[in-house]
Amino acid sequence: MSDDKGDGGLTADVDSAVERARAAQAGWARLSFRERRRALRALAARTRGDEELARLISSETGKPLFEAIGFEIAYLCELTRFLSGSEGRRALVETRRASLIFPHKRARVTWHPRGVVAVIGPWNFPLLNNFGDAVAPLLAGNSVLLKPSPHTPRTSRRMQALWHETGLPDGVFQVVEGGAETGSALVDACDMVFFTGSLANGRQIAARAGARLIPYVAELGGKSAMIVLGDADLYAAARAAVWGAFAGAGQVCIRVERALVEAAVAGEFARLVADEAGKLRLGHGGDVDMGPLLLPEQIERCERLVADAVARGARVMVGGKRRSELPGLFFPPTVLDGVPHEADVARAETFGPVLPILHVADAEHAIRLTNASCLGLSGSVWSRDRGRALALARRLETGSVCINDVLVNYFFVSAPLGGIKSSGLGFRHGAEALQQFCTPRTIVEDRPMFGPIANWLRRQLGFPYRPRVLQVLRWLLRAIYR
Repeated sequence: MSDDKGDGGLTADVDSAVERARAAQAGWARLSFRERRRALRALAARTRGDEELARLISSETGKPLFEAIGFEIAYLCELTRFLSGSEGRRALVETRRASLIFPHKRARVTWHPRGVVAVIGPWNFPLLNNFGDAVAPLLAGNSVLLKPSPHTPRTSRRMQALWHETGLPDGVFQVVEGGAETGSALVDACDMVFFTGSLANGRQIAARAGARLIPYVAELGGKSAMIVLGDADLYAAARAAVWGAFAGAGQVCIRVERALVEAAVAGEFARLVADEAGKLRLGHGGDVDMGPLLLPEQIERCERLVADAVARGARVMVGGKRRSELPGLFFPPTVLDGVPHEADVARAETFGPVLPILHVADAEHAIRLTNASCLGLSGSVWSRDRGRALALARRLETGSVCINDVLVNYFFVSAPLGGIKSSGLGFRHGAEALQQFCTPRTIVEDRPMFGPIANWLRRQLGFPYRPRVLQVLRWLLRAIYR
């Protein structure tokens, strides 16, 4: 991200938005969780029925209308439902902790919003990873400045319009448009940052946030492996591989980026995957299965990775060349079999509709290859032996793992979702997502019924130190911490 200090107008615009957000946040934070829940559920209900929003998502990204509604809008409704429910409320109410050493005391932990949160969203999911990432900080009492990608800003503009149509307070949620300079200005002015995007940009933001000592949540992509063992249901695995690799034209962070298949069944699996992939209907928006890629560099990357794999001995089972006769950046679902482990497509994130199939000797081989990646976002294990699959899943160095399925982990909004290693920091989803947008404060006090005992203990434990009290303390330590 480049520095914008030379552009006084841009900095002034961001500073003005931050000032409005900071002024509005105080009143928003004073509302009860119940009141904020009511507001965001009203917005979700309006979003659910907004036909214009679904069309905007589809037209901005080229994805099928089914994915605009079934992925993005449905996700936003489910996320809002869970985070604003009883578990979300319990995550932010005061908690109590008792101490064995000071049983006459109690501690209250109160959760306070951090202030103004910058959400810097990607282009591939203009609702799900843009306004969707604003839900947790808003429920926690923060105000949010959302910077959508310059490639897909209209969905966020529509959400801002729906916010006002719902009658929600000005300044609490604002859309700030712009490029890298705007993002840099937000990182320099806000109290916390939530970024979804590339590893290179994520590292730059991390350095900028670190210099200010502000908290930072990031999802930075993955190289998710689908491990298919010899005893798996190959037909079910093949169908899942096609959906997991080519939904959203492969422009999905937790997509199946590579299939690691035991050699004994790899040929049959590749044939089944190629058959299913060849049935997908390409086109724009309506009754299709897969839309175009959004950016020219994405299609060029796919071509480069396929060419490298083929040069190293991989075989193109289906696809492999851009569809120039279609209007737009169409790269067909591409299945590569027998991809060497040293090929670029086996190691680097593709973020496009290319599925490399790698043959592995056994499950141990698959685990080693998976964990060798510097990325650890998602993955899946396929086997009819659920106990074995679970044991392998626990050994994968990824933020989440599906057993005999793909992608569905994103809809389990009750559980934390995040990357490890270079795939990110922090979480989306779960009570953990709400708490990370707050600062915990601990208040220690006497238990009401223990006032006289508390006064006596303070005299015994304070100056001057008494040898007999020390003997009692030693006895207590032996009794409590055996």
